[in-house]
Amino acid sequence: MDSSALIKLMLNPNTYPVKPERVYMLQTHISYLFISGEYVYKVKKPVNFGFINYSTIEKRKFYCEQEIRLNSRLSPEIYLGISHIVSDKGILSLNGKGEIEEYAVRMKRLPEDMMMDRMLLNKKVDRTIIRDIADKLARFHKAADANEEICRFGDIETILKNVNENFLQTEKYIGVSLSREEYDFIKDFSIGFIEGNKALFKKRGDEKRIRDCHGDLRAEHICLSDKIYIFDCIEFNDRFRYGDVASEAAFLAMDLDFFGEKGLSKYFVDTYIELSGDRDINTLIGFYKCYRAYVRGKVESFKFDETEVSSEEKEASLNLAKRHFQLSFSYARPTS
Repeated sequence: MDSSALIKLMLNPNTYPVKPERVYMLQTHISYLFISGEYVYKVKKPVNFGFINYSTIEKRKFYCEQEIRLNSRLSPEIYLGISHIVSDKGILSLNGKGEIEEYAVRMKRLPEDMMMDRMLLNKKVDRTIIRDIADKLARFHKAADANEEICRFGDIETILKNVNENFLQTEKYIGVSLSREEYDFIKDFSIGFIEGNKALFKKRGDEKRIRDCHGDLRAEHICLSDKIYIFDCIEFNDRFRYGDVASEAAFLAMDLDFFGEKGLSKYFVDTYIELSGDRDINTLIGFYKCYRAYVRGKVESFKFDETEVSSEEKEASLNLAKRHFQLSFSYARPTS
């Protein structure tokens, strides 16, 4: 359907059953978010980037269903269902009668000032909160699926493919968001670590430490309001969600480091190890933090190629990319 007609409909307060005072829109390269009072409606854009394919209405319906199913594992209170955008004789409506033109994931709106990234900036995250997050994550990982197909994503060949893909996709950003020294050093460290720890990686698969995880566990995807909500997992590509639980724990630990909270980062890792009994994470954590920081640098670098991104946004992304690559480099460097 025409995006301008969709936006006009969804920005109209009269569209919604509980009419808000105002509606405003946020958007990413893959979705529109319509903030409507106590609720948020998320509509997927008809895009196809290879690793993510929302190009048909059937696919968008499927991934709306996946988003609700997968996120309900950690925060069922947030994901309320799918709303239908329909057309009857050319008149669009939300959940009315007519032919379905589009789907929207309906979510409970969370308080923005209680998002973990904001709370970290305001120094409002303490060890009690970190322990509660580690406990929630350890219990989630213990219950997460770990079948034969999922465990295959812990094979040495798959790990090497993921790591090498990072370096292939970022070579063009040498001299832009990372230096040649950073690129070469991180690459050598990563490949060397994998080659030197083949037995450990095999053990991880044998012990079913490869699970159907969240996939994007960062502070901005955690809300610390009346309880801990972890949301917005990756639903569009299984390969980005299946992985070692050590890698998932490392993602949040890396993000805590990025916010300058190294003490909380170490406490989170130590607590997760204590609660999960997964002692091998002590060996893997540096490698996976290096990997996750590099991925974040790569993703921010990709924004340079997006025509719809403003020059101000590109400058901000450049700064974030540089800082994440520098953090990745710091994990790869030997310390005295």
